[in-house]
Amino acid sequence: MDERSYRPFQNGVLSAIRSGAADLAKRWEAQIKSVALMDDVRLRQVGGADWAQRLIDALLGSATPDDLDPEEGIAAGLEFGAHAFTCGSSLHHTMKALDLLSAMMLYAAETVLDESDAREVSAAQGIRIARYLQRRAALLSLAATRGYMQAYTDALRERFRHLRHDLRNPLGTIKSVLALMTDESVPLDARADPRFQAMAKRNARSLEELIADRLSDAAALLPMVADQEVSLRSVACAVRRELRGEAERRGVTVLVGTAAPYGRVDTPGLELLLRGVLQTALQECGEGDQLHLEFSGPIDGRGTVSISCESGREPIRDESSLERLSSLAERVGASILSGQRVLVSVPMQALPDQESGAVGVEQERSVPLNPVSLGDRDARDDVRGSRQRHHGQSGTL
Repeated sequence: MDERSYRPFQNGVLSAIRSGAADLAKRWEAQIKSVALMDDVRLRQVGGADWAQRLIDALLGSATPDDLDPEEGIAAGLEFGAHAFTCGSSLHHTMKALDLLSAMMLYAAETVLDESDAREVSAAQGIRIARYLQRRAALLSLAATRGYMQAYTDALRERFRHLRHDLRNPLGTIKSVLALMTDESVPLDARADPRFQAMAKRNARSLEELIADRLSDAAALLPMVADQEVSLRSVACAVRRELRGEAERRGVTVLVGTAAPYGRVDTPGLELLLRGVLQTALQECGEGDQLHLEFSGPIDGRGTVSISCESGREPIRDESSLERLSSLAERVGASILSGQRVLVSVPMQALPDQESGAVGVEQERSVPLNPVSLGDRDARDDVRGSRQRHHGQSGTL
Protein backbone atom coordinates (compact mmCIF):
# COMPACT_ATOMS: atom_id res chain seq x y z
CA MET A 1 0.00 0.00 0.00
CA ASP A 2 1.34 3.42 -0.97
CA GLU A 3 2.05 5.26 2.30
CA ARG A 4 1.63 8.65 0.69
CA SER A 5 -1.87 7.81 -0.48
CA TYR A 6 -2.83 5.97 2.72
CA ARG A 7 -2.04 8.75 5.19
CA PRO A 8 -4.57 11.23 3.76
CA PHE A 9 -7.14 8.42 3.70
CA GLN A 10 -6.50 7.56 7.37
CA ASN A 11 -6.63 11.20 8.41
CA GLY A 12 -9.92 11.61 6.55
CA VAL A 13 -11.50 8.63 8.31
CA LEU A 14 -10.25 9.70 11.74
CA SER A 15 -11.40 13.28 11.15
CA ALA A 16 -14.88 12.03 10.26
CA ILE A 17 -15.01 9.99 13.45
CA ARG A 18 -13.65 12.92 15.45
CA SER A 19 -16.43 15.18 14.15
CA GLY A 20 -18.99 12.82 15.70
CA ALA A 21 -17.06 12.27 18.95
CA ALA A 22 -19.58 14.16 21.09
CA ASP A 23 -22.43 11.91 19.97
CA LEU A 24 -20.22 8.85 20.39
CA ALA A 25 -19.41 9.93 23.95
CA LYS A 26 -23.12 10.28 24.79
CA ARG A 27 -23.88 6.81 23.45
CA TRP A 28 -21.05 5.30 25.47
CA GLU A 29 -22.32 7.00 28.62
CA ALA A 30 -25.82 5.65 27.94
CA GLN A 31 -24.69 2.08 27.25
CA ILE A 32 -21.92 1.63 29.82
CA LYS A 33 -24.50 0.58 32.43
CA SER A 34 -25.15 -2.65 30.55
CA VAL A 35 -21.53 -3.74 30.95
CA ALA A 36 -20.38 -2.04 34.16
CA LEU A 37 -23.28 -3.39 36.30
CA MET A 38 -23.02 -0.43 38.67
CA ASP A 39 -25.61 1.78 40.33
CA ASP A 40 -26.38 5.12 38.69
CA VAL A 41 -24.33 7.22 41.11
CA ARG A 42 -21.08 5.27 40.69
CA LEU A 43 -21.79 4.92 36.98
CA ARG A 44 -21.85 8.69 36.49
CA GLN A 45 -18.58 8.96 38.41
CA VAL A 46 -16.80 6.33 36.31
CA GLY A 47 -18.22 7.11 32.88
CA GLY A 48 -18.92 10.83 32.92
CA ALA A 49 -18.87 13.06 29.85
CA ASP A 50 -15.37 14.40 30.51
CA TRP A 51 -13.93 10.89 30.73
CA ALA A 52 -15.77 9.75 27.61
CA GLN A 53 -14.37 12.58 25.52
CA ARG A 54 -10.86 12.11 26.87
CA LEU A 55 -10.85 8.36 26.20
CA ILE A 56 -12.15 8.89 22.68
CA ASP A 57 -9.37 11.40 22.04
CA ALA A 58 -6.87 8.83 23.33
CA LEU A 59 -8.22 6.19 20.93
CA LEU A 60 -8.23 8.50 17.91
CA GLY A 61 -4.84 10.06 18.56
CA SER A 62 -3.86 13.52 17.44
CA ALA A 63 -4.76 15.03 14.11
CA THR A 64 -1.11 14.84 13.00
CA PRO A 65 -0.19 12.31 10.31
CA ASP A 66 2.20 10.38 12.57
CA ASP A 67 1.09 7.77 15.09
CA LEU A 68 3.81 8.85 17.51
CA ASP A 69 1.79 10.38 20.37
CA PRO A 70 1.10 7.53 22.81
CA GLU A 71 1.87 9.61 25.90
CA GLU A 72 -1.57 11.21 26.03
CA GLY A 73 -3.27 7.83 25.66
CA ILE A 74 -1.07 6.30 28.35
CA ALA A 75 -1.78 9.18 30.73
CA ALA A 76 -5.52 8.93 30.09
CA GLY A 77 -5.46 5.17 30.67
CA LEU A 78 -3.46 5.42 33.89
CA GLU A 79 -5.76 8.06 35.31
CA PHE A 80 -8.95 6.32 34.20
CA GLY A 81 -7.84 3.03 35.78
CA ALA A 82 -7.05 4.74 39.09
CA HIS A 83 -10.32 6.70 38.91
CA ALA A 84 -12.37 3.55 38.29
CA PHE A 85 -10.78 1.87 41.31
CA THR A 86 -11.55 4.88 43.50
CA CYS A 87 -15.19 4.79 42.36
CA GLY A 88 -15.50 1.11 43.32
CA SER A 89 -15.59 -0.47 39.87
CA SER A 90 -14.03 -3.91 39.47
CA LEU A 91 -11.13 -4.33 37.06
CA HIS A 92 -13.26 -6.77 35.07
CA HIS A 93 -16.00 -4.22 34.40
CA THR A 94 -13.56 -1.37 33.89
CA MET A 95 -12.01 -3.33 31.03
CA LYS A 96 -15.44 -4.20 29.65
CA ALA A 97 -16.32 -0.50 29.58
CA LEU A 98 -13.15 0.22 27.57
CA ASP A 99 -13.90 -2.74 25.26
CA LEU A 100 -17.35 -1.28 24.62
CA LEU A 101 -15.84 2.07 23.67
CA SER A 102 -13.34 0.36 21.38
CA ALA A 103 -16.12 -1.60 19.66
CA MET A 104 -18.16 1.57 19.20
CA MET A 105 -15.13 3.26 17.69
CA LEU A 106 -14.64 0.41 15.22
CA TYR A 107 -18.29 0.62 14.25
CA ALA A 108 -17.94 4.38 13.70
CA ALA A 109 -15.00 3.67 11.37
CA GLU A 110 -17.08 1.04 9.57
CA THR A 111 -19.88 3.57 9.11
CA VAL A 112 -17.49 6.11 7.62
CA LEU A 113 -16.14 3.50 5.19
CA ASP A 114 -19.66 2.42 4.24
CA GLU A 115 -20.48 5.98 3.33
CA SER A 116 -17.28 6.39 1.29
CA ASP A 117 -16.96 5.74 -2.41
CA ALA A 118 -16.36 1.96 -2.61
CA ARG A 119 -13.99 2.47 -5.54
CA GLU A 120 -11.68 4.50 -3.33
CA VAL A 121 -11.57 2.11 -0.36
CA SER A 122 -9.79 -1.25 -0.39
CA ALA A 123 -10.12 -4.07 2.12
CA ALA A 124 -6.47 -3.56 3.09
CA GLN A 125 -7.16 0.10 3.92
CA GLY A 126 -10.13 -0.82 6.09
CA ILE A 127 -8.14 -3.48 7.95
CA ARG A 128 -5.28 -1.06 8.48
CA ILE A 129 -7.65 1.50 10.02
CA ALA A 130 -9.00 -1.22 12.32
CA ARG A 131 -5.47 -2.23 13.31
CA TYR A 132 -4.63 1.40 14.10
CA LEU A 133 -7.64 1.72 16.42
CA GLN A 134 -6.97 -1.67 18.03
CA ARG A 135 -3.35 -0.77 18.73
CA ARG A 136 -4.42 2.38 20.52
CA ALA A 137 -7.19 0.49 22.35
CA ALA A 138 -4.68 -2.12 23.54
CA LEU A 139 -2.36 0.65 24.78
CA LEU A 140 -5.25 2.35 26.57
CA SER A 141 -6.35 -0.91 28.22
CA LEU A 142 -2.80 -1.73 29.31
CA ALA A 143 -2.39 1.72 30.85
CA ALA A 144 -5.81 1.51 32.56
CA THR A 145 -4.91 -1.87 34.03
CA ARG A 146 -1.63 -0.47 35.33
CA GLY A 147 -3.36 2.56 36.82
CA TYR A 148 -6.01 0.39 38.46
CA MET A 149 -3.48 -2.01 39.98
CA GLN A 150 -1.30 0.87 41.17
CA ALA A 151 -4.31 2.37 42.97
CA TYR A 152 -5.11 -1.08 44.37
CA THR A 153 -1.54 -1.46 45.64
CA ASP A 154 -1.63 1.99 47.23
CA ALA A 155 -4.93 1.16 48.95
CA LEU A 156 -3.52 -2.11 50.30
CA ARG A 157 -0.40 -0.34 51.52
CA GLU A 158 -2.55 2.21 53.35
CA ARG A 159 -4.72 -0.53 54.82
CA PHE A 160 -1.69 -2.42 56.17
CA ARG A 161 -0.20 0.80 57.51
CA HIS A 162 -3.31 1.39 59.61
CA LEU A 163 -3.38 -2.26 60.64
CA ARG A 164 0.23 -2.15 61.82
CA HIS A 165 -0.58 0.94 63.88
CA ASP A 166 -3.63 -0.72 65.44
CA LEU A 167 -1.68 -3.89 66.25
CA ARG A 168 1.24 -2.05 67.83
CA ASN A 169 -0.93 -0.41 70.51
CA PRO A 170 -2.04 -3.59 72.35
CA LEU A 171 1.25 -5.30 71.59
CA GLY A 172 3.18 -2.42 73.14
CA THR A 173 0.99 -2.54 76.24
CA ILE A 174 1.58 -6.29 76.64
CA LYS A 175 5.33 -5.83 76.25
CA SER A 176 5.33 -3.06 78.85
CA VAL A 177 3.35 -5.20 81.31
CA LEU A 178 5.68 -8.18 80.81
CA ALA A 179 8.74 -5.97 81.29
CA LEU A 180 7.28 -4.56 84.50
CA MET A 181 6.31 -7.98 85.85
CA THR A 182 9.88 -9.28 85.32
CA ASP A 183 11.66 -6.14 86.56
CA GLU A 184 13.42 -7.20 89.79
CA SER A 185 13.89 -3.58 90.80
CA VAL A 186 10.12 -3.36 91.33
CA PRO A 187 8.80 -4.79 94.62
CA LEU A 188 7.41 -8.31 94.33
CA ASP A 189 3.95 -7.26 95.55
CA ALA A 190 3.75 -4.60 92.86
CA ARG A 191 4.86 -7.04 90.14
CA ALA A 192 2.18 -9.52 91.24
CA ASP A 193 -0.59 -6.91 91.05
CA PRO A 194 -3.64 -8.61 89.42
CA ARG A 195 -4.27 -5.46 87.42
CA PHE A 196 -1.20 -6.20 85.27
CA GLN A 197 -2.49 -9.66 84.38
CA ALA A 198 -5.92 -8.24 83.59
CA MET A 199 -4.34 -5.57 81.40
CA ALA A 200 -2.27 -8.16 79.50
CA LYS A 201 -5.31 -10.42 78.98
CA ARG A 202 -7.42 -7.48 77.81
CA ASN A 203 -4.86 -6.42 75.22
CA ALA A 204 -4.29 -10.03 74.14
CA ARG A 205 -8.02 -10.28 73.42
CA SER A 206 -7.81 -7.02 71.51
CA LEU A 207 -5.00 -8.47 69.38
CA GLU A 208 -7.00 -11.64 68.76
CA GLU A 209 -10.02 -9.62 67.64
CA LEU A 210 -7.94 -7.46 65.32
CA ILE A 211 -6.35 -10.52 63.73
CA ALA A 212 -9.72 -12.26 63.30
CA ASP A 213 -11.39 -9.17 61.86
CA ARG A 214 -8.71 -7.42 59.83
CA LEU A 215 -6.73 -10.46 58.65
CA SER A 216 -9.64 -12.80 57.91
CA ASP A 217 -10.28 -14.37 54.50
CA ALA A 218 -13.23 -12.02 54.03
CA ALA A 219 -10.99 -8.99 54.64
CA ALA A 220 -8.23 -10.21 52.34
CA LEU A 221 -9.70 -8.42 49.32
CA LEU A 222 -10.82 -4.85 48.92
CA PRO A 223 -14.53 -4.45 48.08
CA MET A 224 -14.00 -3.57 44.41
CA VAL A 225 -12.06 -6.78 43.73
CA ALA A 226 -14.29 -9.01 45.83
CA ASP A 227 -17.88 -10.01 45.10
CA GLN A 228 -19.99 -7.13 43.81
CA GLU A 229 -23.47 -5.97 44.75
CA VAL A 230 -25.55 -6.74 41.65
CA SER A 231 -28.79 -8.45 40.69
CA LEU A 232 -28.70 -11.81 38.94
CA ARG A 233 -30.95 -10.32 36.28
CA SER A 234 -28.41 -7.60 35.47
CA VAL A 235 -25.75 -10.22 34.79
CA ALA A 236 -28.17 -12.29 32.70
CA CYS A 237 -29.14 -9.24 30.61
CA ALA A 238 -25.46 -8.48 29.99
CA VAL A 239 -24.90 -12.06 28.80
CA ARG A 240 -28.03 -11.99 26.62
CA ARG A 241 -26.77 -8.81 25.03
CA GLU A 242 -23.43 -10.43 24.17
CA LEU A 243 -25.18 -13.43 22.60
CA ARG A 244 -27.88 -11.50 20.75
CA GLY A 245 -26.21 -12.06 17.40
CA GLU A 246 -26.07 -15.83 17.96
CA ALA A 247 -29.72 -15.89 19.02
CA GLU A 248 -30.82 -13.88 15.97
CA ARG A 249 -28.91 -16.15 13.60
CA ARG A 250 -30.72 -19.17 15.00
CA GLY A 251 -34.10 -17.47 15.23
CA VAL A 252 -34.28 -18.01 19.00
CA THR A 253 -35.89 -15.65 21.52
CA VAL A 254 -34.27 -15.29 24.96
CA LEU A 255 -36.73 -14.03 27.58
CA VAL A 256 -35.54 -12.70 30.94
CA GLY A 257 -37.84 -12.80 33.97
CA THR A 258 -38.74 -9.91 36.26
CA ALA A 259 -37.52 -11.38 39.55
CA ALA A 260 -34.25 -9.68 40.39
CA PRO A 261 -32.49 -11.14 43.46
CA TYR A 262 -29.89 -8.65 44.62
CA GLY A 263 -26.77 -9.47 46.61
CA ARG A 264 -23.00 -9.96 46.59
CA VAL A 265 -21.97 -12.19 43.70
CA ASP A 266 -18.78 -13.13 41.86
CA THR A 267 -19.97 -11.32 38.74
CA PRO A 268 -17.05 -12.24 36.40
CA GLY A 269 -17.37 -15.92 37.35
CA LEU A 270 -21.16 -15.94 36.93
CA GLU A 271 -20.93 -14.07 33.66
CA LEU A 272 -18.39 -16.52 32.21
CA LEU A 273 -20.42 -19.53 33.34
CA LEU A 274 -23.81 -18.18 32.27
CA ARG A 275 -22.44 -17.24 28.87
CA GLY A 276 -21.18 -20.78 28.35
CA VAL A 277 -24.48 -22.31 29.47
CA LEU A 278 -26.66 -20.00 27.39
CA GLN A 279 -24.47 -20.36 24.30
CA THR A 280 -24.62 -24.16 24.58
CA ALA A 281 -28.40 -24.02 24.99
CA LEU A 282 -28.70 -21.80 21.90
CA GLN A 283 -26.71 -24.30 19.84
CA GLU A 284 -29.27 -27.00 20.66
CA CYS A 285 -32.26 -24.77 19.85
CA GLY A 286 -34.17 -24.78 16.59
CA GLU A 287 -35.66 -21.80 14.79
CA GLY A 288 -38.61 -20.35 16.69
CA ASP A 289 -37.56 -21.76 20.07
CA GLN A 290 -37.78 -19.65 23.21
CA LEU A 291 -35.45 -19.82 26.19
CA HIS A 292 -36.69 -18.52 29.55
CA LEU A 293 -34.35 -17.25 32.27
CA GLU A 294 -35.70 -16.90 35.80
CA PHE A 295 -34.02 -16.16 39.13
CA SER A 296 -34.28 -16.99 42.81
CA GLY A 297 -32.32 -16.42 46.01
CA PRO A 298 -30.35 -15.72 47.96
CA ILE A 299 -31.41 -18.89 49.78
CA ASP A 300 -28.94 -20.59 52.13
CA GLY A 301 -26.21 -18.36 50.75
CA ARG A 302 -26.83 -19.17 47.08
CA GLY A 303 -28.60 -17.59 44.11
CA THR A 304 -29.98 -19.55 41.17
CA VAL A 305 -30.49 -18.85 37.48
CA SER A 306 -33.00 -21.21 35.87
CA ILE A 307 -32.94 -21.80 32.09
CA SER A 308 -35.84 -23.60 30.43
CA CYS A 309 -37.32 -24.12 26.96
CA GLU A 310 -40.90 -23.11 26.24
CA SER A 311 -41.35 -26.38 24.31
CA GLY A 312 -40.63 -28.33 27.49
CA ARG A 313 -37.55 -30.14 26.20
CA GLU A 314 -34.29 -30.17 28.13
CA PRO A 315 -32.29 -27.02 27.28
CA ILE A 316 -28.98 -28.96 27.18
CA ARG A 317 -28.99 -32.65 26.33
CA ASP A 318 -25.42 -33.20 25.18
CA GLU A 319 -23.57 -35.02 27.98
CA SER A 320 -20.10 -33.84 26.95
CA SER A 321 -21.28 -30.22 26.99
CA LEU A 322 -22.74 -30.68 30.46
CA GLU A 323 -19.47 -32.19 31.71
CA ARG A 324 -17.51 -29.27 30.29
CA LEU A 325 -19.86 -26.74 31.86
CA SER A 326 -19.81 -28.55 35.21
CA SER A 327 -16.02 -28.39 35.19
CA LEU A 328 -16.18 -24.64 34.49
CA ALA A 329 -18.75 -24.22 37.27
CA GLU A 330 -16.42 -25.87 39.80
CA ARG A 331 -13.62 -23.51 38.85
CA VAL A 332 -15.77 -20.45 39.68
CA GLY A 333 -17.32 -21.95 42.83
CA ALA A 334 -20.71 -22.64 41.24
CA SER A 335 -22.73 -25.73 40.36
CA ILE A 336 -25.03 -26.89 37.56
CA LEU A 337 -28.02 -29.23 37.67
CA SER A 338 -29.50 -30.37 34.36
CA GLY A 339 -32.92 -31.75 33.48
CA GLN A 340 -36.11 -30.08 32.26
CA ARG A 341 -34.44 -26.94 33.56
CA VAL A 342 -30.77 -26.10 33.78
CA LEU A 343 -30.11 -24.63 37.23
CA VAL A 344 -26.98 -22.51 37.64
CA SER A 345 -26.33 -22.02 41.36
CA VAL A 346 -23.72 -19.54 42.62
CA PRO A 347 -22.67 -18.30 46.07
CA MET A 348 -24.69 -15.17 46.85
CA GLN A 349 -24.53 -13.13 50.04
CA ALA A 350 -27.69 -11.27 51.02
CA LEU A 351 -27.33 -7.56 51.70
CA PRO A 352 -28.12 -6.13 55.15
CA ASP A 353 -31.51 -4.74 54.07
CA GLN A 354 -32.49 -8.18 52.78
CA GLU A 355 -31.39 -9.87 55.99
CA SER A 356 -33.67 -7.54 57.94
CA GLY A 357 -36.65 -8.50 55.82
CA ALA A 358 -36.54 -5.85 53.11
CA VAL A 359 -36.21 -6.78 49.46
CA GLY A 360 -33.20 -5.61 47.50
CA VAL A 361 -34.27 -3.30 44.68
CA GLU A 362 -32.65 -3.64 41.30
CA GLN A 363 -31.46 -0.39 39.82
CA GLU A 364 -32.62 -1.05 36.28
CA ARG A 365 -36.08 -1.33 34.79
CA SER A 366 -37.77 -4.72 35.18
CA VAL A 367 -39.19 -6.27 32.01
CA PRO A 368 -42.16 -8.68 32.19
CA LEU A 369 -41.53 -12.21 31.04
CA ASN A 370 -43.48 -12.24 27.78
CA PRO A 371 -42.58 -12.04 24.10
CA VAL A 372 -44.52 -8.82 23.47
CA SER A 373 -42.77 -6.60 26.01
CA LEU A 374 -39.41 -8.13 25.12
CA GLY A 375 -39.78 -7.32 21.43
CA ASP A 376 -37.12 -5.30 19.66
CA ARG A 377 -38.77 -1.97 20.40
CA ASP A 378 -38.66 -2.55 24.17
CA ALA A 379 -35.55 -4.65 24.67
CA ARG A 380 -33.75 -1.79 26.40
CA ASP A 381 -31.67 -4.09 28.54
CA ASP A 382 -30.08 -5.40 25.36
CA VAL A 383 -29.24 -1.85 24.24
CA ARG A 384 -30.25 -2.16 20.59
CA GLY A 385 -33.23 -3.12 18.46
CA SER A 386 -33.37 -5.02 15.18
CA ARG A 387 -32.59 -1.83 13.25
CA GLN A 388 -29.32 -1.31 15.14
CA ARG A 389 -25.93 -2.86 14.93
CA HIS A 390 -24.08 -4.56 17.79
CA HIS A 391 -23.10 -2.32 20.72
CA GLY A 392 -26.20 -0.19 20.15
CA GLN A 393 -25.10 2.09 17.34
CA SER A 394 -27.65 3.29 14.87
CA GLY A 395 -26.99 3.50 11.17
CA THR A 396 -25.36 6.90 11.39
CA LEU A 397 -22.25 8.14 13.12
